[in-house]
Amino acid sequence: MTEDIHKFVRNDSIMFEYDVHDMKRAVTWYKEILGLEVVFQGGECHTEFALPVKGARLALSLADKNKRILKSGRLFIPVTDIDAVEAHLIKKGVKTHREKVDDVVSILWVEDSEGNLFAFEQWINRT
Repeated sequence: MTEDIHKFVRNDSIMFEYDVHDMKRAVTWYKEILGLEVVFQGGECHTEFALPVKGARLALSLADKNKRILKSGRLFIPVTDIDAVEAHLIKKGVKTHREKVDDVVSILWVEDSEGNLFAFEQWINRT
């Protein structure tokens, strides 16, 4: 962003959004599997969760037949113990896929109840 735009950008929050087809199922998944707290409910078509970073939110928006579904973008959630996160998710019945990138970062890929892909990541020897 240019310096001119920076003066208009809020520095106290950021939001990432996924489209979902079944809001009730998706909200249940994020609450029960990830333990996220709903912080805003916009009727039946929009729900926001607090993420474990100050000011960060995850929004779910109900997709309809006339709306373009965006399947790009992924949410990466940094963690301190990726093994513990993976064990927790497996215990909850979530399928995971683990990959290590050049001995730099370990990534745990997960799909939510709506097929949206996101990842937990733990950096290796990063200072």
